[in-house]
Amino acid sequence: MSSVIANVAEIESVEPHPNADRLFLARIKGWQAVIRKREDGSPEFAPGERVVFIPPDSTLPREMAERLGVLNYLSERTNVEGERDLVVRQVRLRGEPSFGLLVRPDDPSWPVGTDVREHYGIGKFRPPVRFSAGDAEPNHPLFQRYTEIENLRNFPGILAPGEEVVVSEKIHGTNVRIGWVEGELLAGSHGLQRKRPAPEEMATNTYWFPATLEPVRSLLDELRQSHPVAILYGEIYGSRVQSLHYGRRDGLGFAAFDILVGEHYLDYDDFTALCRRHGVETVPILDRGPFSLERIAELSRGNTTLPDQHIREGVVVRPVQERFDPQIGRVILKYLNDDYLLNDKLTATDATDL
Repeated sequence: MSSVIANVAEIESVEPHPNADRLFLARIKGWQAVIRKREDGSPEFAPGERVVFIPPDSTLPREMAERLGVLNYLSERTNVEGERDLVVRQVRLRGEPSFGLLVRPDDPSWPVGTDVREHYGIGKFRPPVRFSAGDAEPNHPLFQRYTEIENLRNFPGILAPGEEVVVSEKIHGTNVRIGWVEGELLAGSHGLQRKRPAPEEMATNTYWFPATLEPVRSLLDELRQSHPVAILYGEIYGSRVQSLHYGRRDGLGFAAFDILVGEHYLDYDDFTALCRRHGVETVPILDRGPFSLERIAELSRGNTTLPDQHIREGVVVRPVQERFDPQIGRVILKYLNDDYLLNDKLTATDATDL
């Protein structure tokens, strides 16, 4: 799950709403928000103005929401603890998506980038989790969870314009990790290591299913010869996993997206070469080339490239060469499809397990 980011930002641009005379479209970082027109015809926020931007799925205390006058823009939802939260939502207004809230800073002297979460009591909404953890076991300390992928809209400056990146389709499924750790084959979801099932149950077990695929076994067997830790990460998908099934109405599908050897992830070309040599299916690649936020937004839209004609969840963007950034750590980011974000039935199922 990505972090909650709420800080002072500068409005980059404001344009007339194409379908409404009394509305404008404001661009903040990688987000778009619909704003109102004042009585004099000007937008309520101007380009270059500093604002507090509170992104979707953030929470606000009721007292603060009432003070800011934004209560009508929040949804009341049940969180993972069974309590009710006021959650910043995303909506479509006259055909245009609008994400998050814009408010004027309580302190006009706050510089751009000021973290205001504590001041406003902003939190991250944690939806109820569908547990399937009866087979959980203690996590081996070297069986590393996959990178927490941040939202590119919150960090549009992490990737430099023109930097060579790879853009893959983000599959709506459940994260899986499987690999050899100090001579033992382990498997699990993002947060939980799962007990090895009986041989006859392996093919139907969501998180051990990849171990039944000969290409996966072959790849991991090669890596274990020279690495005490070798973990393959991928996505399990199908109608048993999520509402978007990619043509897998019966059974499970698997697509790999990363490999960890020792303590380091492979560069993209090394990862794909290894998967190709062993015949391991990988997530669909949509583009490779110079980074452009506009291009990423374009690629996030439309339908999946996998079988079936349903919506694309979005994309994942990573540099061709592995690198780290002091703000987010490992550089790999996601950009979700506007239509996916605005579909409550899909986003409500986004949290599957720990």
